[in-house]
Amino acid sequence: MIVDDDGPVRESLALLLDAAGFGTRCHRGGEELLDYGPPPGPACLLLDLEMPGMNGTEVQRRLADAGWNIPIVFLTGHGDVPAAVKALKGGAVDFLQKSEMQPSELLEMIEQCVADHRRRLMERQARERQKQRFDHLTEREFEVASLASSGMTNKAIGLELGISERTVEIHRGRAMKKLGLRTVAELARLKPIFDRLASTE
Repeated sequence: MIVDDDGPVRESLALLLDAAGFGTRCHRGGEELLDYGPPPGPACLLLDLEMPGMNGTEVQRRLADAGWNIPIVFLTGHGDVPAAVKALKGGAVDFLQKSEMQPSELLEMIEQCVADHRRRLMERQARERQKQRFDHLTEREFEVASLASSGMTNKAIGLELGISERTVEIHRGRAMKKLGLRTVAELARLKPIFDRLASTE
């Protein structure tokens, strides 16, 4: 995504990226970008620093507040060092002067940003799928699986919860199935998640 109030800059960047095989979306300012909404998949944002209305660092803050979590590369024609420091502290990947920008370096940076964003999206999707599985557990299934993840035997869990060993086996089996687990080792790896969820209840 390219956000710059300078039309020729937007067009030249779009031509460069299109030629390199990237899909592009151009916006004249931050308001237009926010109105359009986030991209459907992995992306990188080329963001002009000095623009009418919201400047680049304000757009950066608004995107963070909205939870976009997209890699940002700032572009400027001024080389404002304090602004660069502020942008990088805000999480920007880099800060480039338009007059010194090398196409090959820019393309390499964008490729890395898109790859990093793709990895983060995949990790978030995996966490969401895992959370959905945990949400499907009954309270008893959660209790049994949580104790089992710490290495307790079915007999010990039964004594802890005041239920029969057979009942523990049933709840544990159902929990394992809902969580998509096949082995005790896989369940043990989820202990930190059980602990975290238990502490928030």
